[in-house]
Amino acid sequence: MKKLYVVNLCVLLIMFLTAGIVGRPNTDSSQIKLLVTDRITALNDYYSQDTTYDETEDILRKLEKEKLLRSDLALMKAYSATDMDRIQTSKVKVKSCKRTSYGIIKGNAEISYVMYGQHGKWRDKQVYFFTAEDKKGKIKLTQLKKI
Repeated sequence: MKKLYVVNLCVLLIMFLTAGIVGRPNTDSSQIKLLVTDRITALNDYYSQDTTYDETEDILRKLEKEKLLRSDLALMKAYSATDMDRIQTSKVKVKSCKRTSYGIIKGNAEISYVMYGQHGKWRDKQVYFFTAEDKKGKIKLTQLKKI
């Protein structure tokens, strides 16, 4: 009888732990990683001429705000007709992420790129400081600066 009780208790414990892992909400780190990855993709598609300015602007407005958005839109206009290196693959790793009591998320992210341009294929890895703002559950990037 005690063995049956222990087995049932273990099964229930495993079920609750599994449910907690599967049903857990996205963390700030995973949200930031997704935002940065989507930003890289949107800008790369624009500079590769796979999307238009208006399409890319709509995407960026969902991901960014304030100075970062204005800066990206200005750079898109300035470099729309240039032949710049394209990103073949990128990997974003959030190294640190902290939320303040005011809904500001800040931290560091490492971005590894594989680029292709006029001089062939090359790799780059940079660390960035980011800030994001959480308004009513909607997180948007407000800053992304190379350290």
